[in-house]
Amino acid sequence: MISISPQTPVYCIGESRVHRTALEELGRALGIQANSSLIISRSAESPAGSIHLALLDKSPVCRELVKNGLINLHNQESGTDAFAVVDYMDALILIGTTPRGMLHAVYWIADRLALGKGVPAGVRIEQSFQIPRRIFHPRFDCWPGARADIRYLSHIGATHCLVDHDWQGSLRNFQGYVTSPIFPDAVDSATVARQHDNLRQLLEDCADYGLEPCLWLTELPCQGGPWVPEPQRQEFLKRFPSEMLSDSGCYEGRVLCFSHPQIQDYYRDLIKRFFAEFPEFGILFVFGLDSGGRFCSPTCPRCNGMSLFDQRDRFLAFLREEGGKVRPGLQVLTTGWEWDHEPAAFLEHQRLLPEGCGVFLAAEKDGWQVERQSHDFLRDVRKICRDRNQLFIGYDNFHWGDDTVFGLRDIQDFPLGIGAKIRRWRQLDVDGVFDHWGTWNEDISSNSIACRAFFLNPLADPDKVGLELAHDQFGESAGPQVFAAWQALERAHAILSNACMWSPKQWIGWYIGRNSLPIPDVFATVVAGKDSNWRMGGEALKTNGAFSYNAGTLGDLLLAVSDAWHQASPHYQAAISAMSSALECADNTPAGYAHWWSGSQSVPSRMEHIRRQLLYLESMAVTGREIGLHFGLFALYEKSSRDAALFQHAAVDLLLADQAACLVVAEFFEKLGDKCPDAQKSWVGLYREKALGIAEYLSAF
Repeated sequence: MISISPQTPVYCIGESRVHRTALEELGRALGIQANSSLIISRSAESPAGSIHLALLDKSPVCRELVKNGLINLHNQESGTDAFAVVDYMDALILIGTTPRGMLHAVYWIADRLALGKGVPAGVRIEQSFQIPRRIFHPRFDCWPGARADIRYLSHIGATHCLVDHDWQGSLRNFQGYVTSPIFPDAVDSATVARQHDNLRQLLEDCADYGLEPCLWLTELPCQGGPWVPEPQRQEFLKRFPSEMLSDSGCYEGRVLCFSHPQIQDYYRDLIKRFFAEFPEFGILFVFGLDSGGRFCSPTCPRCNGMSLFDQRDRFLAFLREEGGKVRPGLQVLTTGWEWDHEPAAFLEHQRLLPEGCGVFLAAEKDGWQVERQSHDFLRDVRKICRDRNQLFIGYDNFHWGDDTVFGLRDIQDFPLGIGAKIRRWRQLDVDGVFDHWGTWNEDISSNSIACRAFFLNPLADPDKVGLELAHDQFGESAGPQVFAAWQALERAHAILSNACMWSPKQWIGWYIGRNSLPIPDVFATVVAGKDSNWRMGGEALKTNGAFSYNAGTLGDLLLAVSDAWHQASPHYQAAISAMSSALECADNTPAGYAHWWSGSQSVPSRMEHIRRQLLYLESMAVTGREIGLHFGLFALYEKSSRDAALFQHAAVDLLLADQAACLVVAEFFEKLGDKCPDAQKSWVGLYREKALGIAEYLSAF
């Protein structure tokens, strides 16, 4: 092993912000305390017994390595984040093709030392990131996060930080950070000032780690959804002149009308002011028809029948044109959420969008944890974007997901699935990927480490990566059992991936069957179109050669969801069994990659991490099984020609199973006691009430 210590001299060419961060991280890896420092020389030398840290094109030593055939970094495509670690003439050479690449050379050393593996004599490794843009949120909550969150993203391999989420109010608008005199009261001035300063600090931290920022926008502000308190909805109406508002045609109320010239002037002014303050932003994400941002109803007299698609395209083109004037090279992205239910129209509109107006696109609406699909629609959009010089960003969940139980603070590790997801995006030759929700970074998600591994090698053997990761994270005793749980979970996810059909109504957190009985009277209301919670037919049909996703009648689709949960259930049970065994032999030392986190929050021990993974598996298993049974009963109603008598005769066993499953779910959340999140406390009563309703239905015949 190479002997390196806090006394090892470091020869570093370059004094950029990222160079300073790399030296700070190297010192941390070597055990440098805050009151001491590395021995640093700015010389280009690399004497024996030293560490040489440099960018490839700035170092004579690196040129020697190229000349001697020891590295091939010089043949990487320009801009690729790549690095090498080489033992050369008894000096340890850390090289990056980019500042981010240089940081990852340091991280490679840091991981080896933290995991007790050491740096082997004669080391010569070279790696490069295979997906150009890797976009992550700083954290799930507590905007804007801390410097430690940016450091964590850097370890994952991020290139970009998406600075806001789609549910974060005025953070999702230009006017949340700058004020225009056209409508100076659009956002409270104190809020704007606070958010402006917080964003500036966040961008400074990003610059230290070589991360570029992106901004997530809703379309145009509106009154907001039914969860917005009525006084707040009314307050919106005071911020803009009434004649400049129009009805959105939905529950979100009135919206800024972009057909009004003064609204366009307002956005033109906002864009100039925003990019004058924050020129670092190069990508804008514009989300679909979701909370707090809408377009006008086609009945708007100013919009004169303009469709939602056309209003969207006008807004995107405006952002691209006006933004490009003050921020050259600006990219604007739209998404499939609520738009790709009409795949043909989506493709046609994407063809008509200008250069620089690309997409961030999930295979099925919103990037489920379990979803690993690839299909012709993705490939068709990818081709259009390539032909039109538009970015194509894969939209996914690499950490937390909307298709899980909310609020448990479980740890949702599925690293083998991360391999499947990233391999899918690499095969589509994407321009980047985007992690929809992110995580609580202090949890040291195994998915984060898996992201980096598969970004570096999307074709790596998932089992080999997963086994090593489990061993490093959880130790020799617990690691193999955790890995066995991950293998079983991946079987379950692979099965469920084929039946991602009702977004978000089949997701556990949004599941509508919790509030209704699986009986003919309820199903008849749904199929008659009187229950707006269901979108009949689910997601749009998408083909993949001879295989089709979301194909068939309503009954076929319902049965597919039911069958998927039925087939996945034993794999969840196997995962629970293996993770339970892991918990029995886990110790209370920190998880192996705890050194990725430097914030004030404590990291979970190995035992706590495994306990919280087990909670994830158990909650998914019990709630998912009941969802499958409910969908199965709805499918049976369809297959019974919607005949209540035929259903009644055939459904007894399934109804009894659903009744029992409801009680299991109720008992599970009841046993959590004080640890049960507020959002789930009502579930205990709802599932017991559903079980009782099923019993009453059965007793009636």
